[in-house]
Formats: sequence, structure tokens, C-alpha cells
Amino acid sequence: MNMRKLKLLVVFAISAPALSVVPAAADNGSQDGDRMICKYRQQTGTRFKTKICKTAAQWEAMAEEHRNALKQIVDLPQIKVCGPNGCD
Repeated sequence: MNMRKLKLLVVFAISAPALSVVPAAADNGSQDGDRMICKYRQQTGTRFKTKICKTAAQWEAMAEEHRNALKQIVDLPQIKVCGPNGCD
């Protein structure tokens, strides 16, 4: 299996529970970034779900962190090139 595909598979397997959230109720009438959004996350190994509430800005920051982490993993070099004096 290609190393890049393996890395992507691992990232998606780790982030799968984060992708399976369902938005619940939400608006408390404040500014858009301060709006509370509750999502239900499926717990691994059980049929019960956990309710997680964060502001819209917090959800967006978390999504941005996940995108950056995925980009770093995908952009890692797959082949290490060594010179005559060895590898760095």
C-alpha cells in the first residue's frame, strides 16, 4: 500500500468520530461567532451519544486545526534522500 494512502487512511480513521456529529439546536440570539452549537458524537464501543456544545468560533477553530494537521501529514516527504556524508 502506498505510504501516502496509508497516512490518509489513518487520519480519516482517527477523525471519523469527529465527522459523524449531528448538529442539534442552537441559536441564543447573539453574534454569529458567539452562537452556541451542540453536536452529538457517537462513543466508540457503545450505542450512546455524547452531547458537545461549543461556540461557532470554537467549532471553526477545531476544524481549522484538523485541516492543518491533515495537510502536514499529507505533505510529509515519502522518500528520504541521503548524500555521500549520510542522512540529515
